Amino acid sequence: MLICRTERPGDGDDIDEVVYAAFERDDEADLVWALREQGAISLSQVAEYEGAIMGHLVMSPVLVNGEDIGWLGLAPVSVWPECQRQGVASAMIREALDSANELDWSGVVVLGEPDFYRRFGFRPASELGLECAYPDAGDAFMALALKQPAPRGLISYHPAFDNLT
Repeated sequence: MLICRTERPGDGDDIDEVVYAAFERDDEADLVWALREQGAISLSQVAEYEGAIMGHLVMSPVLVNGEDIGWLGLAPVSVWPECQRQGVASAMIREALDSANELDWSGVVVLGEPDFYRRFGFRPASELGLECAYPDAGDAFMALALKQPAPRGLISYHPAFDNLT
């Protein structure tokens, strides 16, 4: 049975392996490490099957018009390649969104495949009046307001994201 849970001490090496395997490069694994080292992770969850970590996701604070008003960025979402397209990411995202809501966060943004993220309630961030700091994001930049009213303006991610290529 797949278990989605909060990251625990000692999970770091397994998480690094999952993130690297999912993206087949160091950038995203380095991002997770940098966010962890800089205390910029608000929510870190793993998907575990029979004691092995199969997936991982991170939520970190984002700024709206330069202010921290309780919104999170969901990234990266990582699943072992052999386990992709089996519902692991979906289970983690549902659990993470439930946790964010329970922890009283105001909303979540994500840069990802629109058809995939719509199933969780995300919609193009532009519909909420939110803009992405990355100019080519288009409709892949999506938002989910957990509280109303949703803010309007420019979303910026933690500086650790600037190292992604």
